[in-house]
Amino acid sequence: MGLMSDAEDPAVGGDGSSSTGLEGTENTHGEPLIEVDGLRTYFSADSGLLAGLSFEPDRFPPVSLGTDDVKAVDDVSFEIRAGETLGLVGESGCGKSTLGRTILRLIDPTAGTIRFRGDDLAALSGEQLRQKRSEIQMIFQDPQSSLDPRMKVGQIIEEPMRAHDMFDEEGRRTRAKALLEKVGLDPRHYNRHPHAFSGGQRQRINLARALSVDPDFIVCDEPVSSLDVSIQAQVLNTMAELQEEFGLTYLFIAHDLSVIRHISDRVAVMYLGHIVELAEKTELFENPQHPYTKALLESIPVPDPRETGARGVLEGEVPSPVDPPSGCRFRTRCPKLIAPETDAFSVQEWEATRAFMRAVKRRTFEPSSESAIRARFFEEATPQGEAGKIVDEAIRLVATDRDGPDEGDPDGTRTGWDEATDLLLENFAERSICARERPRYEFEAEHGDETHFAACHLHR
Repeated sequence: MGLMSDAEDPAVGGDGSSSTGLEGTENTHGEPLIEVDGLRTYFSADSGLLAGLSFEPDRFPPVSLGTDDVKAVDDVSFEIRAGETLGLVGESGCGKSTLGRTILRLIDPTAGTIRFRGDDLAALSGEQLRQKRSEIQMIFQDPQSSLDPRMKVGQIIEEPMRAHDMFDEEGRRTRAKALLEKVGLDPRHYNRHPHAFSGGQRQRINLARALSVDPDFIVCDEPVSSLDVSIQAQVLNTMAELQEEFGLTYLFIAHDLSVIRHISDRVAVMYLGHIVELAEKTELFENPQHPYTKALLESIPVPDPRETGARGVLEGEVPSPVDPPSGCRFRTRCPKLIAPETDAFSVQEWEATRAFMRAVKRRTFEPSSESAIRARFFEEATPQGEAGKIVDEAIRLVATDRDGPDEGDPDGTRTGWDEATDLLLENFAERSICARERPRYEFEAEHGDETHFAACHLHR
C-alpha cells in the first residue's frame, strides 16, 4: 500500500450526520472557558538517579515546593475565552508544553487553580477527572509517534469514544468516518495504518481523534512544527475551519511567531516559567512592550535583512529553572536593564556600564591593560562618583586577573574575572528594580480595546 501525499487530500466537506453528534456550534468569544490562577509546576532535580542528568521535566511527576526544584511553570495566571485561540510562544525550554499539559492534568500542578467552566481541574481526581477529559483534549507535536502504528486509523479515532463509553460499535464507526471527512481525509481510508499517510495527514488523524469525544477545549502542542511550510498552512486552515464550525477553543503552543500570527486571536509570551506579555495579536505584533517579545519578533526571518536595519540578538544563555533570577527573570539577558536608583548615571554612562558588565560576566574580550579596557568600553561616558570607583576596581581586577590564592580563596580557583563579575553584579544588577521586584503592569492598548499586559519595569 503506497504512501498518500498531502496533495491528494480532498477538501474538508460535508455537514456530518446528526446521529454522530457533529452538529456545528457558532464560534463567538464569550466568557472565560479556562481560568488559570497562580499555577505552579515544579519538578525534583536532585534526587536519586536524576542528579547530574539532562533533565526533561515532562517525564517526571511534580513534587512539593522546594529550594532545589525545577520551576518549569511558576505563578502563571491568564484566561482563555470560549471560542478563541490563545497563542503561547517562547524559546524551547521556557515551560510552554509543561503549562499545556498541566492545564489538561496530564501533569499534576504543584500549586494554583485551573478553572474549567467553574470547576477547578487541579482539585479533581479519579472518576471526576476522567469524565472531564472528554471535554478537554490535546494534539501532540509529533504526528508519527503519537499514533499507534499497530492500530488502524478507525481504531485510533474510536479509542477515546470507547474509553468514555460513547455510542455503540456502529455509532463509533460512523462518527470516525464522518470525522475523517471533516478533517480532509477520505473515509475509505478507515482501515489503513498510520504508516500509509504523510506527516500532514497523520496530524489530521490526530485532530480527528481529539474531536471524537466532542471536546470544547483543545491544547495544540506545536502541532505543525514538524511539517513542511506548505503543509502547515493546510493543517492550520483546517483547524480554523473546524474551530468555526464546532465552536472550539484552542491553546496553541508554538515557537514560530508566523504560525502564531496566522491562527491566534490573542498571544501570550512565556519566558522561564513566567508569562511576560499578553495582548491581542495585532497589538502584540504592532506594539510589543517587553524586550523579550521585541527580540523574538526581530528574530523572524525576512527576505532581505539588509533592508531592515540592525536586528536585536539575545545574548547569553537561558538561566537554570532550578535557580531562576529574582525579580524579572529576563533581566540577565535584557538589553534594557534599569540602572540602580541610588546611582546618578547618565544614559550613555549606564549603557557603557551595562555593556562592560555583560562582557565581563561572559568573558567576551581578551584581558589587556586598564587603559585599553577603559578606552574600549568608556571612551565617551565614564561613570562618576561611587559608581566610577566600582567600575575602576572591576577594570583593575580584569586587567591583573589574579590567579593565586587569597584569604577568601585558599585553593586559588577564583580569578580577577570572577571577582569583577561579582563586584559589578552586586553593586549594579542586583540593586536594579529589575532584580528586586517581579514586574506586573497593564495599560491601554494602541490597537483594539483589550488590556495589554507586559511584565517589564520600563512601564512603571
